[in-house]
Amino acid sequence: MKKVIRLTESELIGVVKQIINEEPTGPSTQGQINKLIITEGNKVKEYYKKHYSKPEIIKKFKKQSNINIIKNYIPTIKYKLFSEKSGKNGFVNKNIVGIINLNINNLFIKAGNKILLKGTLLYDTILHEMAHLIDFKMTQLGEKSIASSTGYYGVTGGQDEYVQSDVETFARIQRLREVLGLNPNANGNEIKNKLIQFINTKKLVFPGVKIKSIDTSTGLLFTPLQQSKGQLSSLWGFYSPIKINGTSAPDISALFGKFSSKKTNGSVYLDLDTIGRVNVTTKQLDNK
Repeated sequence: MKKVIRLTESELIGVVKQIINEEPTGPSTQGQINKLIITEGNKVKEYYKKHYSKPEIIKKFKKQSNINIIKNYIPTIKYKLFSEKSGKNGFVNKNIVGIINLNINNLFIKAGNKILLKGTLLYDTILHEMAHLIDFKMTQLGEKSIASSTGYYGVTGGQDEYVQSDVETFARIQRLREVLGLNPNANGNEIKNKLIQFINTKKLVFPGVKIKSIDTSTGLLFTPLQQSKGQLSSLWGFYSPIKINGTSAPDISALFGKFSSKKTNGSVYLDLDTIGRVNVTTKQLDNK
């Protein structure tokens, strides 16, 4: 078995320069990285094209002509690579149309002469960032963006604002919907049933935590090994050990943190009913 290692910083910087300058790198890094990005990116594009073809989504648009604009926009989205040592897997800029920036330092590993994916992280990152671009495009077209939503706790600045962000909530809900295989209008009970299914089949692993109660249709009650503070960022940290299909899911962890609360006995309550309502109202028609 070939030893799996991370790309060194110099290798990563070299790859970025070679791709930006379109310099040949032989049969190795550049071609492999490009192929992986295109392959995973095309899967995401197909997912969104199908998603925006569903009747439940189409009827949420104020103008039906905007549906085709969105579906024609999705294939034009491109990628730009960067390298930095941080937790940032990717990002988009609202003022730069149709570009997803991908951090190759986090998304790939090297095994001998081969470049490999780190689980589903590349796909997950593209899906999340593409949701932002679609959101921005729809807002430009005059479609209503996500309904304002708040968690149980007020923001105190810093990471709390990031967890609370409605723009991020929209993208996180797209990820939750895709990874669990939810229908566009899934309510809290449907989300709960899917989560329990994923937990029972080990598709979702939440180490050191157990479900304390599922006797409610509105959410799940978890008992942590360590106490969690009430701040949004602390609750995000509580959910951060979660892995879905073997890959970390920080955006879904942040979504759960936003809609959770700490009980007096130290348990953490995840309000899936509220998540379901946000899911339903996403891009809802503004009939006022």
